[in-house]
Amino acid sequence: MVASMHKYNRFNAKQLTARILSAALFLLLSSGAWAAVQLDVDRTRITEGETVTLTFRTDDAKKNLDTDFTTLEADFEILDRRSETQLSIVNGRQTAVVRLLLTVEPKRAGELVIPAFDFNGESTTPVALTVDPAPELAPGALPPVFIEVELTPGQGPYYVHAQFGLVVRVFYQQNLTEAAISQPEPAPASVRLLQETPYQAERGGERYRVLERHYAIFPERSGELVIPAMELSGRLVERRSSGIWQPTVRGRRIRAESDALNLTIEPRPAKFSGEDWQPARDLKISQQISSADALRVGEPVTRTVLIDATGLEENMIVEPRWPDLENARIYPDQPQGITRDDGRWVLGHKEFRYAVVPEKEGDLVLPELQVEWWDTKNNVQKTAVLPPHTLFVQPSTLVPPTSAVVQPQPVPEVLQPAAPIGVNSEAGYWRWLTGLFAFLWVTTLILAWRWRRDNQADAGSTRDSAVSEDEAELLKNLQRACSSGDRAATRTSLQHWLRRFGPTGEASLLEFAAILDDEELKAGVYALDSDGFRRDREDSWSGRAFWKQLEAWRKRPAVDENSGRAPLSDLYAPENRA
Repeated sequence: MVASMHKYNRFNAKQLTARILSAALFLLLSSGAWAAVQLDVDRTRITEGETVTLTFRTDDAKKNLDTDFTTLEADFEILDRRSETQLSIVNGRQTAVVRLLLTVEPKRAGELVIPAFDFNGESTTPVALTVDPAPELAPGALPPVFIEVELTPGQGPYYVHAQFGLVVRVFYQQNLTEAAISQPEPAPASVRLLQETPYQAERGGERYRVLERHYAIFPERSGELVIPAMELSGRLVERRSSGIWQPTVRGRRIRAESDALNLTIEPRPAKFSGEDWQPARDLKISQQISSADALRVGEPVTRTVLIDATGLEENMIVEPRWPDLENARIYPDQPQGITRDDGRWVLGHKEFRYAVVPEKEGDLVLPELQVEWWDTKNNVQKTAVLPPHTLFVQPSTLVPPTSAVVQPQPVPEVLQPAAPIGVNSEAGYWRWLTGLFAFLWVTTLILAWRWRRDNQADAGSTRDSAVSEDEAELLKNLQRACSSGDRAATRTSLQHWLRRFGPTGEASLLEFAAILDDEELKAGVYALDSDGFRRDREDSWSGRAFWKQLEAWRKRPAVDENSGRAPLSDLYAPENRA
């Protein structure tokens, strides 16, 4: 009995030892297997064009999962690559899982193999992948994605520099993702996207989403123009009939291509007689006149010419040409323009501003302007006409008109009736007293006139006989600006001097020029004034010459304001008295 019990205990000890060794070996093998790099595939059977995700993972945080995937690119295209690390702590023990995810797309259908990869002496196991061919369309069925193109207008002729429209419609089903379409690239031509409109439509009994785009194309030269085919690529996610639940997949890649278009671009027609080629669907010209209520000589009036064209960008609108304009000077401003669109055609708008300065009183006629253009809708030349506009110009307030000469009128002889007998002699006393007062009044007027003339001759014989310190400082600044040839500084300094010490008391250069009798100085002042209106400055202007002319004018004897007027007749002169 004792021997039997001893044998039984020895057997249990051996069994327990075997179990302990088996458990330790299992843990050791299990730990080594988990530490190695493993490869998982989300699917082992796909359809041509679909993608598959390869996941390489290890629990060794120090493991580098970078390796050479050149052998994979023989049958697969690598679309995406990303890495991620997951850390966790369980019962105080920290673990890490490192993953490398590759998204690949098979290059062909058939039985493919994902080869083994080496990670510093540790290799993954090859994985077999079945790629089924893409489904074929039934006869007469429409593809899930296709492109339609259309020209507007549908029929030519199409002219060089004239806009024509290109309509691109992309039809796609609701389960299309990652869609991208190429842009039209005709050469040589410029392309402008006008509008993009999404909507839904039905084709062949199937419901499609539609993305419609309108492009404006401007051919840059005549001849053959080719619009290459536009390509669309995306992924079509199809629901399989095997079950309701589907894993999230990227779908299979599909491609669609439009038809290429060939056009003949016509040159400028020989029968077009205009100087500037402006092809448009429509062109209109209008104007705006801005002036004061009372326009006077030397005061500018602004004429703004507006041109609106359909089918022309603003940079293609040409400035209208003015005929010669007498008794006025024209200063064009920098044109301003903008290009908009209505979703189908570009709308060019351009404004041309002109400052017109009249030099003579009376009627000022802003002339008629004409713009020749080619109507691409009716294939004919047309002329846009801006009618003339008449303004009345009043005399300048600084140069009063010449007074008319007062002709002496004979004083009719008045017969004095005889004094009646018996009238008091006091009437003769009042007659003599009235004559005395009249004589004294005339004498006072004559003395005042002589005193004023002598005072002006003494105090104003020269313009620079007595210059104040303030005026001397302003003249010094003006001379410095003229010597340096700085037109802007000269213009500013001259305006400051005119405002303080000028003959008009105003800072207007035009008003100062209007009273000058020196033609060279007047031309110099006009040149400074035009600097604010002209786009291009005249290089012939000399600041030193302008200063000499101004100094010579200042040092000349002053001219009496009434010297240019006709003398008034002395009604009290002996020859004018009866």
